[in-house]
Amino acid sequence: MLLNKSHLFIGLVFLGLGVSAKDLRDPTLPGKAFAQGQPAAPTQGQRLVLNSIVSSANSAYAVINNQILSVGDSIQGVKVVRITAGAVWLSDGRKLQLFQTITER
Repeated sequence: MLLNKSHLFIGLVFLGLGVSAKDLRDPTLPGKAFAQGQPAAPTQGQRLVLNSIVSSANSAYAVINNQILSVGDSIQGVKVVRITAGAVWLSDGRKLQLFQTITER
């Protein structure tokens, strides 16, 4: 039994000799897109996600894909038509809704 463990250990040591530190990637470095300076902008046709809605008596704003929009603004070629306290209507007929909070009854 001792002979098998020592053979395994020696085999693993020889396996590790082929890998040098310069071949390993530092996991704390940013990804390739960041290094190349490419912005992380949403692409055309990406799914629209309603993040939040802020409304008052005078105005209403919707945060869609982390962009603040009001009625008349466009995102990915689609215009915001209507904003209420719980939903946003788009010019292409879609309705984006917020999830109800767990505490609401």
